Amino acid sequence: MPLWILHATGAPLGLAPLLMVINNVVVVACQVPLSRFGATPPAARRLLRPLAAVFLVGCLALSASALVGPALAVVALVVATLGLTAAEMLHAVLSWELSVALSPPAAQGAYLGVHGLATSVQRSAGPLALTGVVAAGPLAWPLVGAVLIATCWAQNLLVRRRLGAEPDAAAPPLVAAGG
Repeated sequence: MPLWILHATGAPLGLAPLLMVINNVVVVACQVPLSRFGATPPAARRLLRPLAAVFLVGCLALSASALVGPALAVVALVVATLGLTAAEMLHAVLSWELSVALSPPAAQGAYLGVHGLATSVQRSAGPLALTGVVAAGPLAWPLVGAVLIATCWAQNLLVRRRLGAEPDAAAPPLVAAGG
């Protein structure tokens, strides 16, 4: 985000550390309470819809931050930070639940190893890919959002097939009953 702020927005560069603080505070305050929404494989699968939505909000807000003046850029960057932080937390909850619950018991170590490898690939390729997005400008962020939505959609189909579930008639509420 600091490169985006510097190269694409009119927001003050000093905003970058504040956004990192916001990210950390929200994660510390919300990660454990959010984890209850992905406590079972079907519940984790249902989190793919809100995950896609907050990915899109974050990406669109990043795009908007380059198209407005400094004050609105700050607002858009805070919205992007909150959206992408929510995506980070939802992804952590559902990916761990699904990687453990859907792996065969005899091969759980191998499946979790692949899960860890995917994280390593993300950490290696991510900076290069996002540098390209920053260089491409604000129109690249909606494309990133579309790719993330497509990934959530594909994962939803694959997990539903693996669980043998029927398609949802309606999206369930994000707030658990009695909770």
